[in-house]
Amino acid sequence: MTEQGKGNLYIFIAAVIWSSGGVLIKFVPWNPLMINGVRSLIAFFFFAAIRRSFKIKINPTIMLAAVCLSSTTLTFVIANKLTTAANAIVLQYLSPIFVLIMVCASKKKLPSIKQTGVVLTAFAGMVLFFCDKLDSGHLIGNMIAVVSGLTYAGLIFVNGRPEANNDDSSMVAFLLSFMIFAAAAPFINLGPLELSSSIIAAVIALGAFQIGLAYYVFGRGIKRTGAVNASLIGLFEAVLNPFWVFLIIGERPGSFALLGGVLILGAVIFNIIFVKDTDEKGAVELVRG
Repeated sequence: MTEQGKGNLYIFIAAVIWSSGGVLIKFVPWNPLMINGVRSLIAFFFFAAIRRSFKIKINPTIMLAAVCLSSTTLTFVIANKLTTAANAIVLQYLSPIFVLIMVCASKKKLPSIKQTGVVLTAFAGMVLFFCDKLDSGHLIGNMIAVVSGLTYAGLIFVNGRPEANNDDSSMVAFLLSFMIFAAAAPFINLGPLELSSSIIAAVIALGAFQIGLAYYVFGRGIKRTGAVNASLIGLFEAVLNPFWVFLIIGERPGSFALLGGVLILGAVIFNIIFVKDTDEKGAVELVRG
């Protein structure tokens, strides 16, 4: 197998692993802050075990990337609890649009007509999401999912800098997420703590498998494959995430949400394939958060 073929396989494996997040998060009946804190601690030790070291390089760029990643994982867990898995994952995939805006702003350059069309199409999809089940729970969940996409876009943008290091920032982010939970735990209502064997197994899977292994595999994949291949293969997560939830839990997204998802994903794919004047490093990283 060629190096590019290996890279494609790594990205596909990472996307499949990431897609398990929706159903696992829905299964664990804990406070979202607790889910994210505990799974992040597990992911931290998993990363350390793979790297065989707890040493972490620290600089301002790595710290900023860590804050973005920690914010992304926390808001995504909360969104999964407050809205459907389909809404949470597809709205998070607005991140390429946010990256486009950040790149244009940093270069002090207006987007092209094609880029503007992509943004407007994605915005139309987002409007459809907000038209679906406009009760307070889904509305708030959808808004938090958009925030998750924004913070992930920040992670992508920061990781494009030469002094960035994905492995180091991931470990810092995992530790930061646990520290946020530990600091907030005495002041929030965590509710009844269920500790059945299946729940414990799900939490371990979330930490070691869904974010720990996935981020490690993804880091290996993006070194071997091109931007278009990586981005398109990474979209499998958006398709598989709500599919697992529907198959196992039976949660069915609304028709407006499905149409909105088609528009958003269509805009992202069009941007990846046909818009050539985006930041190349950023395009590779658009696959996930």
